[in-house]
Amino acid sequence: MTTLHMRILTSLLILMLVGCSNDRYPDLIIVDTKILTVDQNNSVAEAIAVKDGVIIAVGNSEEIKSLAGSSTKVLSFKQQVLVPGFIAAHEHPTLTAVFADTIDLSGFTFQSSKPMWQHLKQQVAQADKGDWIYAMGLDQVLMPDLILPDKQFLDEIAPNNPLVIVSQTMHSFWANSLAFEQAGISRDTLDPGNGSYYARDQQGELNGFIAESDAASPLLAELKSPLAVVGRYQQTLQSLVEAGFTSVASAGFNIPPMAARYASSDWFEPRIRQFVYLTEDELEHLPDSPSQDNEFYQILGIKLWHDGSPYTGTMALEEPYLHNPITQAMGISEGHKGAPRLSQESFNKLITEFHHAGWQLAVHSQGDYSNELAAETFEKLLGSRSNEQRHRFEHCLLVKQQTLASFKRLGISPSFHINHILYYGDALSEKIIGEQRAQNVLPVKTAFELGLHPTLHADSPMFPADPISLMKTAVMRQTLSGKILGGEQALTPQQALRTVTINGAWQLNMETHIGSFEIGKKADFTLLSGDLYSLDPTQWDNIQVNQVWLAGERKY
Repeated sequence: MTTLHMRILTSLLILMLVGCSNDRYPDLIIVDTKILTVDQNNSVAEAIAVKDGVIIAVGNSEEIKSLAGSSTKVLSFKQQVLVPGFIAAHEHPTLTAVFADTIDLSGFTFQSSKPMWQHLKQQVAQADKGDWIYAMGLDQVLMPDLILPDKQFLDEIAPNNPLVIVSQTMHSFWANSLAFEQAGISRDTLDPGNGSYYARDQQGELNGFIAESDAASPLLAELKSPLAVVGRYQQTLQSLVEAGFTSVASAGFNIPPMAARYASSDWFEPRIRQFVYLTEDELEHLPDSPSQDNEFYQILGIKLWHDGSPYTGTMALEEPYLHNPITQAMGISEGHKGAPRLSQESFNKLITEFHHAGWQLAVHSQGDYSNELAAETFEKLLGSRSNEQRHRFEHCLLVKQQTLASFKRLGISPSFHINHILYYGDALSEKIIGEQRAQNVLPVKTAFELGLHPTLHADSPMFPADPISLMKTAVMRQTLSGKILGGEQALTPQQALRTVTINGAWQLNMETHIGSFEIGKKADFTLLSGDLYSLDPTQWDNIQVNQVWLAGERKY
């Protein structure tokens, strides 16, 4: 008996057992369609059968058609390609919602600073006196002629309104005098610490710059109005669905669980699966136990920040940042290497406490020093005991081979912020860390070879949450100028698809439920206009998301 015949026999047995309906036939059959299963062998099939939201058969069209009953819906998507629903391994839907209605100042929109500042002035002029004004996207990397603002400059732009500007990386902020005053922040306000602070001039006065979110939080209070955020969060989730995602991991900064579930409601049914990592400030929402039975909303663990951003000098490096006008303008002094945001004592305490309570840890770590030190801490405190909880390291811009080897011993899995290469690769190479280190960024292929189940992410709203773009960069390793960074780390199309499907499911401890087309898994799938396996990656930008299904129900 062939493997396919065994699958069909298994499917017939499942039909007799699955669901509460008296109808023993599939609800849905899809035939005559190219299906990239992302199973262990990256098999390609042409038909699937679904019953009660669960895949009950995968195979060829003729044999799957034989399972149909009179009420079975039969669909065919010729010239299109079906893939498992994409899994957004590390995004920030709440932050995306919070900043959705801010004034756009990004280098994605403006090529130079003069029209960008003019746009801000026009928007401020339209605001009512006293209203808080927020703008998003300030970025010297994508806008090289930009001179970062000080408080006096912002006071001139908005003399009658509190004004706050957020960088594209969301690690840097700028505010005018009215914003500081209304937030209750003065020259005497203490810095929060952990790398977060209010910058001051030589006289000790606030100069307008704020580093990291702890210090910025009082200035963002007006932006985080719960009623406004919930509506925008709903729109954010729908945008993720329309990009092809059926699951999203929210890695810190979250709206309350009840609000998140409400925002996900699509005619009283969920539109997307949400997996959540809480910050230390959100622990009031931490369940009593990691064991949860809600397949559409689960709190998985805790998000910790071990270092910061490459573009603010808060990424922790073994060797200094480059010293040039760009890094000076970023506030990075000569010889600066960055430093961990958490003290070693605090980091030890947190990972030990939450690990022993059974929670998964997601550790923000960009620099080579941060990645190595954090991994050594896990090994020292937990050893192989960390394996079963699948702790994660997030972003991993610079991570050495020996550090990845320690990930293997510890069962740590990396999620790579791959579009650092596309959007910032040229600046990393030429201005920030230099050519040699830039050629070693984001070693995704090595992580594959070590069996680490690596994933890719956009860290939205920093970069657009676009799974096709993430996969394309992982395969091509190409910057905006066409430069190749770390070509030997390029993935195959099959590997790239795994990073945004089954590997994401593994990191979420959901690989037996989602992430591939296999019998017994949920029928989460995305219909594409083109074939990732056969199209040249240079053509992937033309691939469109045509449909998205969650548990056998069409959501887009």
